[in-house]
Amino acid sequence: MKKYFLFDLDGTLTDTGEGILKSVQYALDAYGIHGEPEEKLRRFVGPPLHQSFMEYYGFPEEQAFEAVEKSVSYTHLR
Repeated sequence: MKKYFLFDLDGTLTDTGEGILKSVQYALDAYGIHGEPEEKLRRFVGPPLHQSFMEYYGFPEEQAFEAVEKSVSYTHLR
């Protein structure tokens, strides 16, 4: 018999939104962008982070990927 574990990370069973918002703000802080309102940060929930950094903050692609790395590092700090 095969056993499977399914992880639901789309907000049905767990709400990962708060962690995403905090990690994005942490990354933005590194670029001198402080205290963004929650409604602006909430746009990052769902689409790929690098695309959101480019679309919403005008980051060039390389900087967007650096911001994603910074964002991910936030989760390792906690």
